Amino acid sequence: MGVATESPLPSFALLVALVAGSLTTITVFLVLIQISRGVAQGSVHEHVSKASTNRVVTNIAVGVIGFLIVWPLIQMTSALGGAVQFVFTGVRAPTVGHQFLETIREQGNNPVTWGLVFTIVILGPLAEEIIWRGAIQQGLKQIGLPRAAAILITATMFALVHWGAVPEYGRAAAIPALAVFGVALGVIMERAGRLWSSFIAHALFNCANLFLFSMLPK
Repeated sequence: MGVATESPLPSFALLVALVAGSLTTITVFLVLIQISRGVAQGSVHEHVSKASTNRVVTNIAVGVIGFLIVWPLIQMTSALGGAVQFVFTGVRAPTVGHQFLETIREQGNNPVTWGLVFTIVILGPLAEEIIWRGAIQQGLKQIGLPRAAAILITATMFALVHWGAVPEYGRAAAIPALAVFGVALGVIMERAGRLWSSFIAHALFNCANLFLFSMLPK
């Protein structure tokens, strides 16, 4: 999620703001789904439970497989961006590339830390997928853009909105990698036809980054 690196908010206030924003987005999305279901409600109820279960399993599988495929590409893009930056500036990209990770490091083991972790792994990805792949990408298609163009534009915007959350000398590595990740999420969503798949991939990406961050020496 894109938040300014120089955030004046205390950690607890930052957590409250992130949770409130995420929950508002998710709630609006769920309300709209219920309204659309009510409008389109018909008499077809047989086999719904079995079909829904199969759909959930498929969505999870697509998300997991998509993440496993794109993870090496993201790492290679990040490494290439960092190498190009080093060649031209002599400055290496920082190991920790996001404000939230630095905030977690500063907080240590306490309820605010775990709240941030939950937000980063669950609430944040769900809210972001609703906004980016659900609203913006689909909206671009609705106004007549080809699917590929909608995916690319959405991915570019998704990467750039994280600009402020990335340290200055980490942007050459992080922003292109986030653009690649955004393209992958767009393709995953289009392939599955559901936001759950891109959400799973997004959550796994954030979880993997948290895990790698936890392995760094303090």
